[in-house]
Amino acid sequence: MMRRLLARSIYYPTLGYNLMLGRVFKTRNWWDPVDEHLILGARPFARDVPTLKTLGVTGVVNMCEEHAGYLDLYQLHAIEQLWLPTIDFTHPTKEMIESGAEFIQSHALQKGKVYVHCKAGRARSATVVLWWLVKYRGHTPQRAQEIILASRPHANPHVHLRPVIRELHLGLQTDVDAERQTGTESQVKLKDSETDL
Repeated sequence: MMRRLLARSIYYPTLGYNLMLGRVFKTRNWWDPVDEHLILGARPFARDVPTLKTLGVTGVVNMCEEHAGYLDLYQLHAIEQLWLPTIDFTHPTKEMIESGAEFIQSHALQKGKVYVHCKAGRARSATVVLWWLVKYRGHTPQRAQEIILASRPHANPHVHLRPVIRELHLGLQTDVDAERQTGTESQVKLKDSETDL
């Protein structure tokens, strides 16, 4: 409760700071493409929605607990939104991260493009993007972090070290190891059955 109150109390000052850097002084991009199916960025404004559509965006992952998104505008432009409300200055849950990555992948498989954002496009959104790069593009967390920073240099450089990412990655490695073990056992059984013939 206190985290939410604190995050809400500094939301507009920090959003204003982002606006100054991104839209007034233009010292950082409001959004940056990570690959052909993915754009990582800051909270869009209503005027940005038509531009996102012209960029080929078919889906939006909104990580802002403090902003529900532009549902009517998105619907008007045939953009699907997944809202995963995460309090600012915290990390998303495993379930949210998995949901976000699956949403991105579903659009990528349809040759679509997803805009993933939080308030500044640095941490909450970068966490989901990093996990998608790991789970669906086969990168290590470290390599996924490097890809994000190459695309968006002011992203949080420590997302790959978040406990939630480590936990997800450990689970993924365990699943892969189990599949390999099952495959090895199947091959042994097949060879044994061939020997018996």
